[in-house]
Amino acid sequence: MVPNRIVVPVRLIAPRVRQSRVAVLMLCVLCHACSATQLPTAPSELLTGIVVYEHANFQGASAHLTGDISDLQKADGPCEHEESDEYSTTRIYNWNDCISSVRVAQGWSATLYRGTGYGDDSLEIVADVPNLQLVGHDCPKDGLNDCVSSVRVRKR
Repeated sequence: MVPNRIVVPVRLIAPRVRQSRVAVLMLCVLCHACSATQLPTAPSELLTGIVVYEHANFQGASAHLTGDISDLQKADGPCEHEESDEYSTTRIYNWNDCISSVRVAQGWSATLYRGTGYGDDSLEIVADVPNLQLVGHDCPKDGLNDCVSSVRVRKR
């Protein structure tokens, strides 16, 4: 005895599958086009550039940088900020004022700036900094913790 089976003609399924795939592809393209710069996360072995971390002691979200970033507001990140106008408030997430520790690859250096466009006070680093709160600086959040707005990265 043969069990009851439901047979669905292939010609009825195939157009729907194609339509679903096209819809998903279009959604991915649109989402990517609307987003800010996505920075890569920390590599397992740091050979180039620097890695910035959301929290002290190399904890939390991370981003691997091998070049300069003049405005960390334009780089998607973990820290929430609000932008308001007379009609609404929008929450955005980026790396501006969000860095608390930095790893530096051997043979590389970085300059961290308080202001966008490489302005205001700066700190040059050539080795790992596990806690930017402990770095002597005049940021209101202690040291240079959560006060970095632009970064220059160089191979020495």
